[in-house]
Amino acid sequence: MEDFKNRLIKMKAHMGKWARRREIYAYRVYDRDIPQYPYTIDFYEDHLYVCEYYTEAIASKKNYSDWQKETINYISEILGVSQSKMHVKIREKQKGGSQYEKFGQQHNFLEIRENGLKFLVNLDDYLDTGLFLDHRSTRSLIGNQIDGKRFLNLFSYTGSFSVYAARGGASEIVSVDTSVPYLEWLRENLKANNLDNSLHREICMDVREFLQNYNEKSFDVIYCDPPVFSKGKKLIRDFDVLRDHPDLIDNCLKLLNKGGILYFSTNFRKFKIQWKGNFLDISRETIPDDFKDKKIHVCYKIVKE
Repeated sequence: MEDFKNRLIKMKAHMGKWARRREIYAYRVYDRDIPQYPYTIDFYEDHLYVCEYYTEAIASKKNYSDWQKETINYISEILGVSQSKMHVKIREKQKGGSQYEKFGQQHNFLEIRENGLKFLVNLDDYLDTGLFLDHRSTRSLIGNQIDGKRFLNLFSYTGSFSVYAARGGASEIVSVDTSVPYLEWLRENLKANNLDNSLHREICMDVREFLQNYNEKSFDVIYCDPPVFSKGKKLIRDFDVLRDHPDLIDNCLKLLNKGGILYFSTNFRKFKIQWKGNFLDISRETIPDDFKDKKIHVCYKIVKE
């Protein structure tokens, strides 16, 4: 336990200074640094989002409950956050789409700040919070090059990339997702930033169906971050990122203007791109410094020739 406590003390000082210097208010302070303490710990303003990564070795301990309680107590004490503002989850091996399933109905939303923008997060009802912190740099990358361009956000989730595009001066934004609640969440994120919603269009549809049927003006930038696996009534068929990504990329490129850019990303750790065209792996460039885990996602840049 002493190693864990000392690590928390060190990372609180180091990452706190790093975040203040950059005016970042939602960031990772501990990233499974010590294998015996398989936690990720994220600050969301003055709240903590704590995920324990389930392992049989730890869960089978005779004193597991006491160990877990002691660990949570130390996290609270050392990081200076009361347990009433700690949101603790256990993350098991995911089944298709399980990270998007609801765990609660508390509907408590917290407004957090990132790069001068505001986002609503929910630290209680879902396994994921509504804002993927590991793509903070990717959002800035796209937001800084979008002025005057048409932007397509596929598998848009709660629309953080669309918010960056709106602030960055995109001439038009289209966000596609199968979830009505997430598209409503996107609208709330736009509203929180007083951004013009008239330039934005939300489409509730399977992304593959959208790509096959869209016949309007092409886009200059597309961001595509599909789930690892997904199934549901709204899908034309089950989605598997390993199987489906080559066709997905090809269909995205059909909707790009010449010289346009597709950013394709996935958090599937075993992912190996099978698409045969030219691409640039920019994963390292898009993973922020607060993430020790450099395999948390891969990201590719593809320019339409």
